[in-house]
Amino acid sequence: MKPKIRLEDVKELKIERKVFDERTLLAIYKLLNKGIIKSVEGVAKEGKESVVFSAKDKNDNWLALKVYRAEYCDFKSMWKYLVGDPRFSSVKKSRRAVILNWCKREFKNLTIAHEAGVSCPKPIAFNENILVIEFIGEDGKLAPRLIDVKLENRDKQGVYEFILNEVEKILRSGLIHSDLSAYNILIWGKPYIIDFSQAVPLKHQLASEFLRRDIKNVNSYFKALNVKIKNEEELFKRFSAMAGLE
Repeated sequence: MKPKIRLEDVKELKIERKVFDERTLLAIYKLLNKGIIKSVEGVAKEGKESVVFSAKDKNDNWLALKVYRAEYCDFKSMWKYLVGDPRFSSVKKSRRAVILNWCKREFKNLTIAHEAGVSCPKPIAFNENILVIEFIGEDGKLAPRLIDVKLENRDKQGVYEFILNEVEKILRSGLIHSDLSAYNILIWGKPYIIDFSQAVPLKHQLASEFLRRDIKNVNSYFKALNVKIKNEEELFKRFSAMAGLE
């Protein structure tokens, strides 16, 4: 059967070939042909290791496509995270295998967190090195990160408490975010936790270390905003006991 969309139709996606290899382009076309996305509108955010595109589904709802750039990813560091995760401990140490499993892992982590009621983007699908998630923002423009938002004094304490509550929800889901900071939280009516690619299960050998780091990052940020923060050690002990960490 002839594909609905040809690889030659790159211009329709507004993507330059120099950005992605052919396998990534094929993955995008598969998402199009499956009806998961209808169109790719443009770049919403560009980083060294990934690019986030704004896209639309068949009902013109906005979606976000997070595309991992295999040639720029630190796959050795990613591999270390993966092999420490019992769910991915057997992944091969090859760039392609690591990138594909990294994307799959973020989808799984987001699914777990979202189903547990965590304020995070809803995961939609993944294919190869492309993750499709709910778009947080409007008209193709991503919501600002917490680090880029000037919170009103009356809102600071509430946002801090909200984020700590989300940390607890993530723990109750069986995960630790492991990379939580003001850079990985979007503000759009409320805080949304993003970037779950480094999230690890509670059985991870470095689980306690990652939890302590997440707490420290959150506390340090809000302390600089003159927010009345909770004692870091007490938070760590409470969360650790709740999660059954040693």
